Amino acid sequence: MVEQLRRPTEQVEVFWFSEQPNGYVTDEDLNKYDSGRLGFPNTHFDPMKAHVLYNEYHEQYALADEVGFDGIMTNEHHAAYWCMKPCVNLDAAVISKLTKRVKIAILGNVIAINDPVRMAEEIAMLDCYSGGRIISGFVRGGAVETLQAGIDPTENRGRFEEAHDLIVKCWTTPGPFRYEGKYYQYRAINPWVLPMQKPHPDIWFPGTGSPESVVWAAQHGHPYMNLGAVLDITMWLKQIYIDTALEAGYKPGPEHFGYLLKAVVADTDEKAQEIGRHFMWTEANRMKGPREHNDPPGYQSREALRVKQQRPTADWEVRGCDEADEL
Repeated sequence: MVEQLRRPTEQVEVFWFSEQPNGYVTDEDLNKYDSGRLGFPNTHFDPMKAHVLYNEYHEQYALADEVGFDGIMTNEHHAAYWCMKPCVNLDAAVISKLTKRVKIAILGNVIAINDPVRMAEEIAMLDCYSGGRIISGFVRGGAVETLQAGIDPTENRGRFEEAHDLIVKCWTTPGPFRYEGKYYQYRAINPWVLPMQKPHPDIWFPGTGSPESVVWAAQHGHPYMNLGAVLDITMWLKQIYIDTALEAGYKPGPEHFGYLLKAVVADTDEKAQEIGRHFMWTEANRMKGPREHNDPPGYQSREALRVKQQRPTADWEVRGCDEADEL
């Protein structure tokens, strides 16, 4: 058994991350359809090209460990040409065997659409594989993930919160035990594999703009990882976290906050600008689609919509790409 990974308090830790996109998808491909996700046919996926890309991305993991990154972050999305990782735990398993020292941040598992007991077992396996290097991030998942899973969007948050509590219970309560919840019921739970880290792997909560989610993270003491929101909104969300944490009885520090910083590296400034323009194109197209795919009725609560209208932006509107309504 090992102690839970320590959160950084004295200096910033830097993690490597890539969405692992299908880089061969073109403007011409996307322009034929009104959606970049559920409505974009998977006939555009090429397994042979994916084989090459996966191995290139895995080589990057090994290099990130070698050159001294503090950790590697990985995630998952579904029906997304810009993310070839529909199963983040498989990717974490690859990282655990390709690396020797980096922390492995899973940001995150979409627990609202999965079996929480199996999820607890899989993450425990990964912690044992890696020698106690797992950071377990949980996300609600975007609306697309909820729709593809066939789940009522109004149940997403409730399922997420109950799954979170049950996973922690699986890690900390000796089995077997019975569980009867609102969304999940089990006559007997007895997960044989348990995490190396005690009491359990640290839990991080990533998001991009939902104040309701920030409040939940702060109430549980989970670090909040902001996934690249603009500075004004980021600082507003940070203050919401601080205020909520103080109400909960603790003073948050630097170990409670993280930020996804987009970086472009190239041989020249001109080349970096060219690459950056392509990245911004991807940002604009990745969430293209009908409103009912990106923000179906009931996915966001009335309270979340009310609070979001207070955000520090002059042209507030409910955007489907507000994915952390997702997270």
